[in-house]
Amino acid sequence: MSDSSPRVVLGSRSPQRYKLLVEMIGDDRVEVLPPSSAEEPGFGDTSERSSIHRRLVAIARSKAEDVRLQLGAQRRATGIAAVLCADTVIVVPEPDGTSRVLGQPPESGWRDVVRTWFLEYYFGRTHVAATAICIVSGRGRFHERVVESAVTFRDEAPGWLDGYLDSGESVGKAGGYAIQGRAAEMIESVEGSTSNVVGLPVEVVAELLGEMGIDVD
Repeated sequence: MSDSSPRVVLGSRSPQRYKLLVEMIGDDRVEVLPPSSAEEPGFGDTSERSSIHRRLVAIARSKAEDVRLQLGAQRRATGIAAVLCADTVIVVPEPDGTSRVLGQPPESGWRDVVRTWFLEYYFGRTHVAATAICIVSGRGRFHERVVESAVTFRDEAPGWLDGYLDSGESVGKAGGYAIQGRAAEMIESVEGSTSNVVGLPVEVVAELLGEMGIDVD
């Protein structure tokens, strides 16, 4: 790609999302500009899949609008084709049929929280990783999509969970695990996009960029 190729601004602090986007369009076409605020609304008041989707889209859109304002204020928008933002959560089923969103484990007591998540929601069960994608064109047109992948874990293996918690991999991860890390040892199957579980469904992103006339390698 030439230096004049229009760039895509990734509004994310995630190195995994950056890596996936670079693999799609090349590092010379990706610029990183995270949202100015890391604060996001929670999901404690949502228990239906449709309301979770709406909240996810609202979060991704809010991030995109934040980044666009930063670009305008800094006069850096020339040569930028789009702003891309995303938000990923883990959605688990409760016994009463409702859904619960598992975000990042708390800084204090995270080991006990993640242990409970694995025992109650992961081992031998299937849950959903959901990502909202929001891409805004240079003209301000929004393209949004929610992508879901079903993740099934194997039954609990003796001693595995203690070793996993000792690794510290859960810290800062939605749902307390990363499919690209040690948790992959216990994942039996993924139905849908695996990159979506990482945090960026590359197939859908490529489709949306293509609809906007942005070439994908």
